[in-house]
Amino acid sequence: MKWWVFILLPFSLLAQETYVNCDNITPQTYQVDFDANKVYYWDISGGIITYNNGNSITIQWPDSAGTYVISSYTTRFGCEGDTSYYDVIIDDCPYFQFFIPNSFTPNGDDYNEIFYVHGADEGEIKSFIIYNRWGEKVYETDNNEPWDGINCQIGVYSYSVRTHNQHYTGVVHLVK
Repeated sequence: MKWWVFILLPFSLLAQETYVNCDNITPQTYQVDFDANKVYYWDISGGIITYNNGNSITIQWPDSAGTYVISSYTTRFGCEGDTSYYDVIIDDCPYFQFFIPNSFTPNGDDYNEIFYVHGADEGEIKSFIIYNRWGEKVYETDNNEPWDGINCQIGVYSYSVRTHNQHYTGVVHLVK
């Protein structure tokens, strides 16, 4: 003889929510209806649980795009009940639009004299670093302040550009 025990755990929120990872996503709190006779168990497919209080948790979601699932289940009378699921979708930030040149010529002719990030969202840059071919840092700023290449030799340099949640790397040719 088999007994089936179903314990439904409806989330107090909708079944799905969507975030865009353009900025830091604030920690989100989720909860299920509370029953003092039940012990609640939680599982998440990504993110970090920062607070757990029985029937509610607070999660810091990652800043990478993807679909993450929260599940909650309980036991009662020694049996595992049904599991409730909640989907969290994190989309890529749609508005970062950059153009990073692959060369510049700081030779004094007033054309293409400086190296910087171009585009609609060039003001979103939080870190801009230039390295020489030996990996030594030759330039660093915490915004999109242009690099003029003064006191640097002709050659190939690596760059690292960071925004709130994106990281771009590549090379630029300094030609004089």
